[in-house]
Amino acid sequence: MKETKRRRVHEGGTVIVGRPAFKEYMAGLRRGWTESPERVDEDERLSRDLGSDGHFDELEVSPVSSSDDFADAEPIPTPSRLPPSHPPGLYSPLSTARPPAPFAQGTRDPGADVPPPASLPPQPPLLLVPFVNLVGIKLVPLMLWDFFNERHKVRAGAEAAYKLVSCAMRPFERTDLDFGTSAEGYYKPSTAAVPADIQKARAEYYKSLPEKLATARALAHREREPTKLEIETPPPTEVELRAERLKKETRWRADERGWEVVCPDTPVEWDDRWEGALEVFVDPPAERWQ
Repeated sequence: MKETKRRRVHEGGTVIVGRPAFKEYMAGLRRGWTESPERVDEDERLSRDLGSDGHFDELEVSPVSSSDDFADAEPIPTPSRLPPSHPPGLYSPLSTARPPAPFAQGTRDPGADVPPPASLPPQPPLLLVPFVNLVGIKLVPLMLWDFFNERHKVRAGAEAAYKLVSCAMRPFERTDLDFGTSAEGYYKPSTAAVPADIQKARAEYYKSLPEKLATARALAHREREPTKLEIETPPPTEVELRAERLKKETRWRADERGWEVVCPDTPVEWDDRWEGALEVFVDPPAERWQ
């Protein structure tokens, strides 16, 4: 059964539309066949990284030495005085409510000792379909031209389908790595600011975090009574703030990695061990259909 499924996959192919998709596919191919197959809980790893960066460390507070209601109050614990209040694992405020990942309890994942293959196993052939995404005010004239010339897109799609059904292929060549490079010239100029925009959003978030955290801890430790507005709209608790930061950092880091892959300055991933393992669909010989 497995052999039948494998044969069916290789009898088909992989349709890749546009250069960004091509870069993503090749990056995934490299990651999947050259990195360790060890299973890693990315959320748990990120939780540990965030848990040690200091943003949620609690400040040392001296005990109150008076006869008021707070005379017996304990200092706010710090990471150096007490065990962390958010250890990684199932009950970590940074983790979601789900069972622990396999091998998360100290057992070594057997996949960690499996080396990647020396060469890339045969892959389904690739159908590379050019595509340009016209976005932005400056490209409105081209959008209008496209609107009144849809026949060109229809023809390109038909030609791509013709290659697919004809099953004419050739080995993947290094020049194929330049597929769709002209489309990158149509990216909106604002896309170049993606990394800076992410850093700006991150900086603004961390600038406002201390105040939110102070409010959450003051209410949790009953250092003051909640205001009328806080009663009507309770501010986030520390646990909720930790979960929020995990969600934001997950998104920011994913966006950063994604841009690094599709950025025009980033070449398509390639490994010399892939030689002979990839094929692309091409136009069949004309005499074949005569």
